[in-house]
Amino acid sequence: MDHLVSILVEYGLVGIIIAAFSEAVFLPMPMELISIPVYLSNPTKAIFYVTVLIIVSLIGSITGYHLIQFLSKSFKHKFMEKEYVQKLKSLYDKNAFFTLITSAFTPVPYEVYVLSAGIFEIDFKTFLFATVVSRIIRHTPQAILIRLYGDTILSNLETYTFVAALIIFVLMVSFKYLQNKIFNK
Repeated sequence: MDHLVSILVEYGLVGIIIAAFSEAVFLPMPMELISIPVYLSNPTKAIFYVTVLIIVSLIGSITGYHLIQFLSKSFKHKFMEKEYVQKLKSLYDKNAFFTLITSAFTPVPYEVYVLSAGIFEIDFKTFLFATVVSRIIRHTPQAILIRLYGDTILSNLETYTFVAALIIFVLMVSFKYLQNKIFNK
């Protein structure tokens, strides 16, 4: 895996493109292993790099979602009872947006979220929106911090990224709570 990471980092933007697409479909490797070294190689382009990363990750997510949705149609009904599949789907549907958002905070590989969304055929618009938001929350703070502070921020990057992502998540949960309170009255 280290050899693959070093090759992708060496390719710079192309490495980010390959890794961002692959991460959503089949590559259980944190994007930060590639993106942070590439951002650090040219901090003035970090915002451009993260924008490309998010767009390509979205394309990879769409591909993974539809691919697994197609492949799992017969598989899930062969190995699981229809009632069980429906029950899991309804549980996922109730909290699909926030479940997908958690991919920005957990060590669980991102493709697990993409593939489970495809298997349980989560509403595609919800999937798209949550994917974009989760990728922005996960990757943008890193690019901004590297753009502003370069490699001096590196020693504290993980902490700052987590704190920034956590603040955004808390704000989103609060917004959703207030939205439910207002519209359910």
